[in-house]
This record gives sequence, C-alpha cells and structure tokens, in this order.
Amino acid sequence: MTEVLLTVAGLIVIGAVFADACMTTLGVSGGAGPLTSVILGRCWRLLMRFHKKDRESRALASAGVVFVFMALMVWVLALWLGWVLVFAGSDAIVHISTGEPASFAGEIYFTGFAIITLGTGQYDVTSDAWGIITALASFTGFFLVTLSIAYLVSVVTAVVARRALAIQVNGLGESPTSILELGWDGTCFTDHFHQQLTSLTSIVAVSAEQHLAYPVLNYFHSASGDLAGPLAMANLEEALMLLEEVVSPESRPDRSVTRPLRFAIERYLRTAAHTSWTPDVEPPPPPPVERLREIGIPLLGQDALDAALESNEERRVMLHQLVTSDGWSWPDR
Repeated sequence: MTEVLLTVAGLIVIGAVFADACMTTLGVSGGAGPLTSVILGRCWRLLMRFHKKDRESRALASAGVVFVFMALMVWVLALWLGWVLVFAGSDAIVHISTGEPASFAGEIYFTGFAIITLGTGQYDVTSDAWGIITALASFTGFFLVTLSIAYLVSVVTAVVARRALAIQVNGLGESPTSILELGWDGTCFTDHFHQQLTSLTSIVAVSAEQHLAYPVLNYFHSASGDLAGPLAMANLEEALMLLEEVVSPESRPDRSVTRPLRFAIERYLRTAAHTSWTPDVEPPPPPPVERLREIGIPLLGQDALDAALESNEERRVMLHQLVTSDGWSWPDR
C-alpha cells in the first residue's frame, strides 16, 4: 500500500512539474505556470523591499538571470523528487556488484543519473518493466532540460529586443514633451516623425507578446534608464496622449499614425500587468505642457488636458504600475 501511495505521489509531482514548465515555456497566452509565478513573484517583491528606486542596484539588475535559473532548478529538482517517489520502496533498484536492493540514498543517486541521461551509475533495475520506466524517466529529464535551454535562449532574445525598443523610443526623446518637441519643425510635425511612430507599432506589438510568452521578462531590470522598457513606454504613451487629445486638431497627425501605436501600447500594458506584480499606485502627475507652448506647438486649453487625463486615467495607472514594478519611480519631467 505504501509503495502505491508513493508511486501515485510521484506521478502527481511529475505531472505538476511538466504542467508548470509547459505553461511557462510553451504557453503564449496565459503567462507563467502557478508554481513559477508564486516563487518568482514572491522573490521579486522581497527584492523590491530593499531596492532604492532610481539608483543602481546590482541585485535587481541580475535578478532576471538568477530567476530564470531558479525556475529551471525548481523544475529539475521537482522532477527528480517525483521519480524518486516512484522508485522508492519498490526494491526495483539493485547494486550491480552485490545485487542488494538500493538504499534510499541509492535510489536518489540512481534517479538523478537517469533523469540527467548519464546512465544508471552503479545500480540497475530488476525487470524489463522497470527498465522501461527508467527509460521514460530519462526521456522526461532530457525533454525538460532541452525545453529549458531553448526557453533560456528565447528569453535572452526577448530581453535584447526590449532594450532595443527602449533605445529607439529614447531616441525620439527622453520625456513626452521632448518627443513632441523633436518631431516639431516650427510649423507642423514632420513626415519623418510620422514614419518613426509608424515603425514603432510593430516593435511594441512584438514586445507585448514577448511579455506574455516569456513572463520572466518582467524580472530583467535595467540599471540604466536609457534601457528600461517601462520608462520608455511611459514617455511614449504620454506623448501620444498629448498628441491625440491636447494638441490642436489642425496640427495633429492623422489618427492612422497614432491609433495603431496606442493600441499596441495598451496591449503591452495589459500583457505586462498580467504577468507581473501590480502594486497599488495613484495616477501619475500630468506631463508639463508649458515647454510645448513656448516652442509654438498649438495646444487646446487646460480643460482639454484635464479631460485627457480623466479619460486615460486607467491607462496612466497601468503605466505607473509598470514603472513601479520594474523598480523605478515615475520620472521627474
């Protein structure tokens, strides 16, 4: 009876590991698996308690890599535990030299060798049926390790893409007002500025889906604001809000330029919020528009700005959450 219970418990653990690993690495719409989400989320919140925002933090900057390897180790150790429970108490493993049943430590040794596909070490199984089970254990270990390596490569690619997106956005300007200022030629917003906004749409959309496909992407904090994706998204979204709702209608770009990009940013915000810690925050302070008036960009009055802030309050709260959860405070503009 004990052997049956251990076997059932082991199969449950193995099934849970594979479900969590597959949800995290292969799921493209649901974020991380429950085990990965809980462990990494709590570790991230613990780090955030000791992080001083807007200051270089080596611990936070290296957390992403550590968290990825932590998730991989949790999967491997849990898989190892599951197969140990399957073999435990069965007397199916014997020492090659003496023929004596393996001790519990020997079962751990044998199972570890099997799932890492290094063979069976100093032990062997007593029947063909257990040999097939050993082969299955080796296959699960090989599959999990291969899946983890492929996932790690994909995550690194996504991190590089997010940093490249931040660089491209910051190239337009380091604040909402500077983005509009650089796009203004004194009489209108330039065609080149329109093209730059259009080209960003597909890049932001891809980054949004990468956040959903690779939830650990949220734990890759950049110590430099120039490479921080959340700060870049905050600046870009605020600039587009001003462009669509506060700049005078005769000077605005066509909505076919700005609307797809704002839709992609909204997707970015919702996918990032779905896969990361979302702290309780208030709407951020409004962007200053005095500089825009000084350089001659025609703006509507204060009532239009207040209406824009009110209608976009949910998006602005999500922006603030995204910035805060990445270890930054709202930029002083």
